[in-house]
Amino acid sequence: MPTQFDTNWVGALPPIEVYKEDRRSKVWRVDAPDGQAYVIKRFTHDPLKQRLAYLTGTHPGQREARACKRLDALDVPVVPIVAQGVTHQGIGLGFWLATPHLGTSLYHLFYREEARDAVHRDAVIDAVGRLTALLTAHKLFNRDHKASNIVVDAKDRPRLIDVGGVRRQRSRSEPGRMLVNLRANLAEAGATPADLARLVRSCRQDPASD
Repeated sequence: MPTQFDTNWVGALPPIEVYKEDRRSKVWRVDAPDGQAYVIKRFTHDPLKQRLAYLTGTHPGQREARACKRLDALDVPVVPIVAQGVTHQGIGLGFWLATPHLGTSLYHLFYREEARDAVHRDAVIDAVGRLTALLTAHKLFNRDHKASNIVVDAKDRPRLIDVGGVRRQRSRSEPGRMLVNLRANLAEAGATPADLARLVRSCRQDPASD
């Protein structure tokens, strides 16, 4: 897994694909001179508010980086953050994160019909169900647990991205809410009722037995 990232690549490398761009952030992929592909997430909201949050350690990018470390320490599959930093904008700043590009999102796997066959499709759903069960086993709640925030690599292993919304569970209803969010987003991507039923069954498996 690459761990060296040149901060100059954030502004110098042309985007190969832009995954998201709104008033809060921009997320895009670059192909770097080291032969690796990276995904860069840059926060684009008010630069002064970003500076104040950064100085107090409450910036969403900082929260995401901390959550990523906690999940990795618990052996929860997550795409690692290999670099982070700021770009200064007058008296404000813009915070950015970089991760290796490890695969396509679960959402696009279904939306673009890239699941190769029924066996492949079932294997991916089962793995995503076990990942969801693992979060519950650790008594964690992922506020943004959805297909677009799960990346599936070439070996059909799912990993979480955009994990700033992961925290300790505060109620017994939260595991169910995660599953509802995931099912709704996956259905939007084109998953069938049979796919969604399989996901529910997979979420009930004991992740320790996998």
